[in-house]
Amino acid sequence: MSLFSYLNTDSSESLLITVQKAQAATQTRAAPSAPESASTSSTASSVLITLQARRAAAEKDDAGKAAPALATELRTALDSAYAAAGERHSADLTALSGRALAVIALNESGQFSRAEIAAAKTELRGRDRQAVLTQISENGLTASSLAAYLQQATDARTAMSAEERALRDVNPALR
Repeated sequence: MSLFSYLNTDSSESLLITVQKAQAATQTRAAPSAPESASTSSTASSVLITLQARRAAAEKDDAGKAAPALATELRTALDSAYAAAGERHSADLTALSGRALAVIALNESGQFSRAEIAAAKTELRGRDRQAVLTQISENGLTASSLAAYLQQATDARTAMSAEERALRDVNPALR
């Protein structure tokens, strides 16, 4: 799938509007919104944990676990989230690591529903799309920015877990 066809897969809004939204989001990044951060307060100080920091911590935690053990842990966490929300398929997958999302999407253990698999794939596609939009909004759409993006994508693929690479190999929409 080419970069341009990937960017144009969202038929509900034009690329220009999407880039403008990404630029606006980049400008307001100094003041994160409630869904993108979690705040923990004490009387002495306030700590703000961003979504990127939570994902990085999840990546570190998940890296040392075997895939079947991670799948079992994810199943337990999803069931707990559903019980807390009182609604099935209501868990927030945004803070999960890429490896955790790939384990859900591959569903080699057979523990996840079709809705959970679709949600994991959607989250991974959203992250990929955001990376492209961020690159374009920060550097414009030039040959050098595309080359830089391709280098970043190659580096990111090299750093991926075996599960993430396997998922992207079998699913062309996630390349």
